Amino acid sequence: MRLEEGVRRQDLRILLLTLPAWAVLFYALYLIFIARKSFNIYDPYEAINVSFIVALSLIPSAALEYKWEWETSRAESEIPIMLSALESGLRAGLSLPEALREAIKYTTNLRRDFIRMLNALAAGESIDSAVKYLSRETPLLSITADYIRVLAKGGEELFRTLKDFRESVEVIVNYTKKLREATRSFVATVYMVLIVYLITTAIFLQTFLFPLAKQSSKLTMLGHINPMALTSLVIYGALIESILNGVATSYFTGSRYLASIFHALVLLFLSIAVYTALLYMNTSLTSYMVPH
Repeated sequence: MRLEEGVRRQDLRILLLTLPAWAVLFYALYLIFIARKSFNIYDPYEAINVSFIVALSLIPSAALEYKWEWETSRAESEIPIMLSALESGLRAGLSLPEALREAIKYTTNLRRDFIRMLNALAAGESIDSAVKYLSRETPLLSITADYIRVLAKGGEELFRTLKDFRESVEVIVNYTKKLREATRSFVATVYMVLIVYLITTAIFLQTFLFPLAKQSSKLTMLGHINPMALTSLVIYGALIESILNGVATSYFTGSRYLASIFHALVLLFLSIAVYTALLYMNTSLTSYMVPH
């Protein structure tokens, strides 16, 4: 059941991560077949719409990833508590299943998986078969599941290693928390990169390109300048940079999927707000738009 749940989660994750591509495809089909308009990539208003659609379609994935990440992090933080209670139960002379039942009373997020495992053991399943009900979403949870399996087979000699294992887990949990705090400076740097991009492109468009476009008919050496087409390319550039920055951030925060989606969402909405305001202030330039 745990394996099947993991597969379902992975399938759902893949489906949700492809949702932006499907959403953009349906938007293009709507323009072509219902609105009877062509999908013009050089239209900055459509570029804003595409960016907004991508951002909205990432929200379900971000919500689920946040839920899964919260449950996983809470489960990891409960491992030392559970191991400490397990050690006390074993020292009191309880069997491993009895000690586990007592230990999981001090947990919340680990309890469901351990109850499934203990029920499987009570039903006659082997420890190798029952341990599959334990979560393996992270290396720490996977190591804990393997240790419980080995502990059940090892007898009294292995019980003496429980304290050392618990202390090692505590070190890992504390280190993980400190690592996440230490990556905040990198996350701030990622945000600053996009903010600089937004500021410089907005200044370039507002103070140079848009005024120059109005005089382009007098500047024959430069030819025709289409500010709307260039603006749309700048917006798509911000869309791509937002997603790539989110992915880059994920590898430094220890939260691969959640960090990439969450930060990409924030950066996307920030970009949409900036360029929407810029287009609103220059509505007179719509006459320069590439025709559909």
